[in-house]
Amino acid sequence: MPKKYHIDTKVTPLELEYIHKFRIERGENCINCGRCTKVCIYEVHKRGRDGDSRKMALPSTVTCRNCFRCIQECPRGALEKSLDGDFLNMGGSYWKPDMFITLWKQAEDGKVPVSGAGYRGPFTGPGFDGMWTDMSEIVRPTRDGIHGREYISTSVELGRKLNHLVFDENGKMLSEVQNTIDVPIPIVFDFPYEELGANIRAGIIKAAAKLNTFVILSPKDITPDVKGEMKNIIPLMSYKDIDANLDLIRSVRIVALEYDEEMEKTLPAIIEKIKKLGSILTMVRIPATRSVEDAVLKLAQNGAEIIHVVADYRGIEIGTVDAENPPLLSRDVIRAVHLKLVDERVRDEVSILFSGGIAMAEHVPKAMICGADLTAIDIPLLIALGTRLYEEPEKILVFAEGVESLSVGTITQRMVNLMGAWHSQLLEVMGAMGIREARRLRGETGRAIFYEEIDADTFGKLFKKSETVSL
Repeated sequence: MPKKYHIDTKVTPLELEYIHKFRIERGENCINCGRCTKVCIYEVHKRGRDGDSRKMALPSTVTCRNCFRCIQECPRGALEKSLDGDFLNMGGSYWKPDMFITLWKQAEDGKVPVSGAGYRGPFTGPGFDGMWTDMSEIVRPTRDGIHGREYISTSVELGRKLNHLVFDENGKMLSEVQNTIDVPIPIVFDFPYEELGANIRAGIIKAAAKLNTFVILSPKDITPDVKGEMKNIIPLMSYKDIDANLDLIRSVRIVALEYDEEMEKTLPAIIEKIKKLGSILTMVRIPATRSVEDAVLKLAQNGAEIIHVVADYRGIEIGTVDAENPPLLSRDVIRAVHLKLVDERVRDEVSILFSGGIAMAEHVPKAMICGADLTAIDIPLLIALGTRLYEEPEKILVFAEGVESLSVGTITQRMVNLMGAWHSQLLEVMGAMGIREARRLRGETGRAIFYEEIDADTFGKLFKKSETVSL
């Protein structure tokens, strides 16, 4: 049995000002009795304002765990807790404020997102929220996720696979086995366009190397100081820029190419050209526009090894659509691509990487169940460093003040912690489903429940509008 993949997490707090859901304030009627310091086990309340131990210091919102004990016990009602206005303004229709708090805490301690009290998220809603995973095996003692006594593999295989094997009359295999790469966790980092500070970029790269996964970067962001992590970097470029980046391509294991309709017919020649530089896999990055599954099929039929389908950061397809054709959600885009390849009998030959709207730990197994081989993330890693996101009127990322002064080691560990929490979540889901290999998650829609489908089957006929018949 291979050694279990393990992510070493370590509590790594940040001394940065961050938004919190609630803000606790001390009123002027406080008599400095210190009752709150005795009842609060989280040390939110302390003495020592302005160096005077007789006065109560300002409450520490950061350490407050919302138990309300201090408010109940205050003899003068001097403490007040309210929703923070800045917290409510973060995010938008997709990135909910609570997501930021969850990701921040996971990056701090790397703890399992779901434990004890069970899942507290939504059971209906658009996209992944309206999708429930099968937990039928959760009662078996050998299938208890991260504590299980059975080996659960989260690794996935990247590269072109053979649809069948061919042998000669003597039993000798004639088929040429393609080069593939195993990734121990079905998550890669995706940062080809974001303007990142030097320490953040270095932290991302080192975290990818520590996790033994990959990070997608623009060639301009691949500087000499990251030479030791080149095996964990995927440079993204146009196929027309291959000749200008030959040395860079020789030093990596995977190279990503921007999709271009002109490259569809010449893709075999492009892949062959890259193969001559070494055992290097080729990935094609294609935006998730309407009917992207048709373009993906052509790429697969022309020998594509890895296809990266990129949706909008809000988890919808890219492009303008009219009111009669609302944008497809990530979940539906993945299913359309997967089923198209299945119908044409080429699904097993190509690896599908999906990104866009992968915001929470549970989105990874759900995306794989819909048909992806693995996922790519970007914004969650930035939120782990205190970054705020605002959706309206356009996508705006606001980096936390002081993030540039953080050490590379701290940034790396925060990202490793976040992935440790997400990896544990994946193990919990797989253990509860009775699945021991992440490869088996792909396309297993029979192991999930989709709210819209169940709602239509259960209540569709009951509430269906009756057709009027003219006599």
